[in-house]
Amino acid sequence: MVTLAVSPHYSHTKVALYDNYSFLWGENQYYTSMELELFPSITQQEEFRAKRIMELIADKGDVLSNIGVFVSVGGMLHPMDSGVYQISVEMVDDLLSCRYGESPMNLGAPIALRLANMAGARYAFIVDPPVVDEMSAMAHVTGLPDIRRKSIFHTLNHKAVAAKEADKLGKPIAECDFIVCNLDSTISVAAHHRGRVIDVNDIQSGSGPLSPRQAGNLPPLQLAELCFSGKYSLEELRIRITGAGGFVGHLGTDDFDEVIRRVRMGDRKFQSVYGAFVYQLIKQIGSIAAIMSGKTDSVILTGRMASNEYFTDMITEKVKWIAPVSCYPGSDDISALIDRVMRVMTGAEEVKTYA
Repeated sequence: MVTLAVSPHYSHTKVALYDNYSFLWGENQYYTSMELELFPSITQQEEFRAKRIMELIADKGDVLSNIGVFVSVGGMLHPMDSGVYQISVEMVDDLLSCRYGESPMNLGAPIALRLANMAGARYAFIVDPPVVDEMSAMAHVTGLPDIRRKSIFHTLNHKAVAAKEADKLGKPIAECDFIVCNLDSTISVAAHHRGRVIDVNDIQSGSGPLSPRQAGNLPPLQLAELCFSGKYSLEELRIRITGAGGFVGHLGTDDFDEVIRRVRMGDRKFQSVYGAFVYQLIKQIGSIAAIMSGKTDSVILTGRMASNEYFTDMITEKVKWIAPVSCYPGSDDISALIDRVMRVMTGAEEVKTYA
């Protein structure tokens, strides 16, 4: 079965073609700032990105009608169970209207369904969207009855690396307990208990440790005072917390390799912020270990930062008392999409319906 996988990001879209499990070709389609500035909102880029993908398919010498399955990352939908979902008109409407939040990932399902309809294909899926909610009831409760903690994280990569680690250990995922840390421009640290993510920080709100672009947990009263200081509008403060905080706010860059380089050169400002980042990450991992009663098979480091040995060696040294540490550098969302779709096509996993 020939399958096209799509993963939209802010500046580019990952596209790959597979024949069953065999990789045929893949490419990151990057867009210039001038191209993207033509669109007032992210969701208005959908037709533009879809046309670029069709041009790519033609350039590769393939024919759209020969593709039988289309699969994409999920987007900001209502809370849902982990799984593979058939893309529906209702799902696309919720994503393009940004009913539950805005993200480049919202473009994935609309693009996949558009291409599937043009190809005359029956199958168009999303896999493990970031809104998968398996958190315990207690984990949702905050100290204010009008605020509820949400489960929004790097679900697809979390689930994929947890499955790989279970295979490495030779155990069913339903018998494993992991702490998974996805370390990219945003950071999610999750408790994986027997295949379910029972607690995780919400990357949409910027909670958790400070990260390359997010502020992380903030003192609540000081944050409230800042909100009413008149210095920022709601939108300006949202951007500072979720996109221009962390390394960007303190150091003016989210380039992790540059941060490490400056740290090793002895730059005191970079050392201070980096030290605080490591401290907060270790603290987050430790808090997850506590709710799992210390019964953890592995601490898993994944994402872009996990490719930097200076950093991973430092984290490993600090948390190895919890459990052995495994590293899965990068975020191979395309392979994860293909693996799950093939499970569906071979009958090993059932398709779910968005409702």
